[in-house]
Amino acid sequence: MAGVRQIVDGPGFTPLPNFLWDAAEHPSADAHWQQGVTWIERCGGGGTVYDECIAVTGSGGTPAAQASMASNVTQQNRGATPFTVYAEFDCAPVGQGITQADLTDRAEEALLRREPYVASRAFWTGSAGTAGTTPQTTVWPHLAANTVLNDTSSILLQTAATQLVTGGEDVAVALGAVEAQLASCYGGQGAIHTPYAALPTFQARGLVQGDVGGPLYTTAGNRVVPGLGYDGSSPAGAAPTAGTSWIYGTGPLFAYRSDVFARPFPSTFDRSENTVRYLASRTYLIGFGCCHVAALTTLGVPT
Repeated sequence: MAGVRQIVDGPGFTPLPNFLWDAAEHPSADAHWQQGVTWIERCGGGGTVYDECIAVTGSGGTPAAQASMASNVTQQNRGATPFTVYAEFDCAPVGQGITQADLTDRAEEALLRREPYVASRAFWTGSAGTAGTTPQTTVWPHLAANTVLNDTSSILLQTAATQLVTGGEDVAVALGAVEAQLASCYGGQGAIHTPYAALPTFQARGLVQGDVGGPLYTTAGNRVVPGLGYDGSSPAGAAPTAGTSWIYGTGPLFAYRSDVFARPFPSTFDRSENTVRYLASRTYLIGFGCCHVAALTTLGVPT
């Protein structure tokens, strides 16, 4: 209850830029994506051949006959699963002149304030919901993973992150290793996933470019995704030691999300407190193409 003090509007909410959703492509699809999606991914490959019929001058002689070209592109059926983020609160509308529409707006605002953090935490860790107090790994694919998972139809849901740098190298060395591998396994613009704790280290070294409030990129042109909920944990799910953080590199991101669904729970109305429980939720699905690499980096500006 507000008591004798006047009820006023609080400060407005301004979302931070470069949310995971903002860095992803948003393909069109009907509502069935909420059952999960499958796509065909073609990764790596490419090569060169020569024509032995071309005359060669000099002392080296002519080359041997060209061997037959072999398959060098990996084609996989990949899949991704949905998860739902939600915000729930108790409200006491009695005596405050609050309408049903007001309550719905408040529920939606509560969700909008937290969904960037919650969605990115789920995408990094793979955890969504708990069984009792035990977090459940149900978000596939996710970043902090060191095992491969295929579903019963042999569709690849989870790749294992290739650990390129494990000894806490300088951030420039770690980023260079990640970007070199992205160039090798994909060749197009990928994504560099970094916790907020590591972003100032990248910026202090001039490794990230972009205007305030706009997209961030490495000097090589890969999209930098600073996740609010990214916790810097290893592919095994272990928390980083003080002064270090894991970063991940992936192929391009794509994502779907539903509209916000806000609803009251009249059956939970507490007559002793005159409160009713409100909940707002939204379903997400996030996937990425081809590459999945990780590197452990040190934080801070070198002297």
